[in-house]
Amino acid sequence: MATSLRSTQRSPLYRGFWQTANSGWLFMVLLGLSACSRSETGTKKRLTIDVGQIREISIPSRGDGTSELIGTSDNQEVVDVSRQQLAPAVDTLKHTNDGPTVFQIKGVTVGTATVVFSTKPLNQPGQGRPIRTYVVQVRAK
Repeated sequence: MATSLRSTQRSPLYRGFWQTANSGWLFMVLLGLSACSRSETGTKKRLTIDVGQIREISIPSRGDGTSELIGTSDNQEVVDVSRQQLAPAVDTLKHTNDGPTVFQIKGVTVGTATVVFSTKPLNQPGQGRPIRTYVVQVRAK
């Protein structure tokens, strides 16, 4: 009887190996899930503005001309997103823009909207890769 009972027990080394392996898999799954959630939204910030107020957001651009920055709102009735239009210098020979891209967020009506700034290669379809997200709360004056 003692031999059959002994054959069903596992050594401490065997148990330790499987506990470590199971913990490792759990860690890898959690790490993968957290990486996926971060890459989809970029950094997320909160912003509160009044109806009619315009807030400027500056986002660094690469300046090499291979990608473009896009700003979109999930609710355009609440928030309008546009790129700041600056008049170019008359005698400029410089064709690349090394400075940051400035977007304007305007509160249209009371409510909440999510504004996503993303980057994508020039002339490519799709939404691009999100780099910054704002949850914008528009309130009455």
